[in-house]
Amino acid sequence: MNAPRLVGLAQDDPSTPTIGSGAAAKFLFDALGRRYSLVGRGGVELSKVQRYAIAGATFHPRRQRWRSRFNWHRALALKARSRNSARVLAQIGEPCDLVVQVFGLFQTRGCPYVLYIDNTVELSHLHWPGWVDVGSRDLQRIFAWERHLYGDALHIFTMGSPAAESIASFYEVPRERISVVGGGTNFRPKLSPREREPVVLFVGRDWSRKGGDRLIEAFRRVREQMPEARLTIVGTEDAPRDEPGVDVLGVVRGRERMAALYESARVFCLPSRFEPYGLAIAEAMAYGLPCIATRVGAFDEIVMEEETGLIVPPDDTEALGDAMIRLLSNPTLADQMGTAARRRVEIHQSWDATVERMSPDLERVCAELRG
Repeated sequence: MNAPRLVGLAQDDPSTPTIGSGAAAKFLFDALGRRYSLVGRGGVELSKVQRYAIAGATFHPRRQRWRSRFNWHRALALKARSRNSARVLAQIGEPCDLVVQVFGLFQTRGCPYVLYIDNTVELSHLHWPGWVDVGSRDLQRIFAWERHLYGDALHIFTMGSPAAESIASFYEVPRERISVVGGGTNFRPKLSPREREPVVLFVGRDWSRKGGDRLIEAFRRVREQMPEARLTIVGTEDAPRDEPGVDVLGVVRGRERMAALYESARVFCLPSRFEPYGLAIAEAMAYGLPCIATRVGAFDEIVMEEETGLIVPPDDTEALGDAMIRLLSNPTLADQMGTAARRRVEIHQSWDATVERMSPDLERVCAELRG
């Protein structure tokens, strides 16, 4: 059989490796292109005219509510992105067997599609409802939209098991049409020889959702036993700046500077309250860091407990503090876990490995389409 001819579509522009879903889409599409004939890729971003029209139709005086209404009210943005998908396919202009649609709840038009996703609205509504801050009528519209989207997909690939279980149980998609395939890291660092310091590293923008307040509380306990310990916080301006031993760096630009932070820390910690998947953990593991994570989402599918890191209950500051003390005070154990973490990423958490796990169902779907 001829190699499947694929097109990659994402909500964000996949042509450049930016932060967010556009980065994951780019690297996944690159990996698909190394295995199959990827005849085109594109993003279905809203045009300026579309954005202004939807913003006007969904205005609310509270910015957060306005943002949520913009994304969800009467599915206006979803419908617009779906229309854009047909335009992008026409611009690509190449015949294809199948579209691989990455993230976003738009519905590809003009070609059969499979989905690759990390989350569902049901999971967000249950675990972090601020992401779906709409009334019950709009919420039911979104659920209906998702059921239609998932029902028409020829197969659904999820990064982690929670999304797969949500699609099967809440959206009633047959389990045989869903595969959990994980995800990859967006870079493969070459480690420089540096001496690890008694530093805990946190990287994340959403301070509250990622448990930043609990991290600060737990770190106070750490400092009581290890006054030399330090906590470095990257990616947010919401962290308190007057905490002893805490360095708040905000947004750090440049891969070299981030690499230096990863390579000099002894532990990576992400005590999230909700996380669709958790690629930040995998990226820290790629730098040879043992990771402390909470038992939420798919973290326990990325972190192998007692092998590549430690897993604690969410919001449990005592357990979180004990985990940090254990790894900071035992550099040998931290190094052993960090080495195992990097090895696991190299084997399991690459985008090529992700495509390898997707390939049986991709090839089956294409064969069925060709008859």
